[in-house]
Amino acid sequence: MFEAMGMETVIVSAIAGACTLSFAASVYQFCRARPQPEAKDLEDIVQNAPYHRLHNILKIKA
Repeated sequence: MFEAMGMETVIVSAIAGACTLSFAASVYQFCRARPQPEAKDLEDIVQNAPYHRLHNILKIKA
C-alpha cells in the first residue's frame, strides 16, 4: 500500500497529521482552561442595575 504512494508522501502526511492533532489538542486545552463565570446573586444584580439608562425606554413612576 505504501509502496505506490512514495515514501515522501507518507512522511509528509504523517507530519501534517501530527501537527493537526497537536493543534486540535492545544485548542481543546485552551478552551477547557478558561475560568467559568461566577454565579451572580439576583439581589446583587437588581441592586447594581443601571436604572439611569432606562429613561428612554421605560417611564419610571416615583
